[in-house]
Amino acid sequence: MIYTLRHVGIMGYLLMILSMTSCAGFNPDAIEETPREDIILAMKIKAKLIEAEELKAAAIHVETANGSVRISGFVETESQRQLASSIIQQFPDVKQINNQLKVK
Repeated sequence: MIYTLRHVGIMGYLLMILSMTSCAGFNPDAIEETPREDIILAMKIKAKLIEAEELKAAAIHVETANGSVRISGFVETESQRQLASSIIQQFPDVKQINNQLKVK
């Protein structure tokens, strides 16, 4: 019994030290935030892609950063892949498109 309690005490002590050291390197100011404009642009693009009848069922993921748009996921045809790019090009805030859509 004493042997077991000693191990429980040692494990508790080690867990406490481990949790304290893992928090020591956390800096909340270092967390990168996605600018509001990028989030809004991604939402608008996603909405337009969903509105397109040909792309409604496609699983397309949209990421934006400083006017660069990256789309990934799967579509059924090459024409759907190209349609997604042409829809995104209509947005004036888009500077670059990285189309990583894959045809199933």
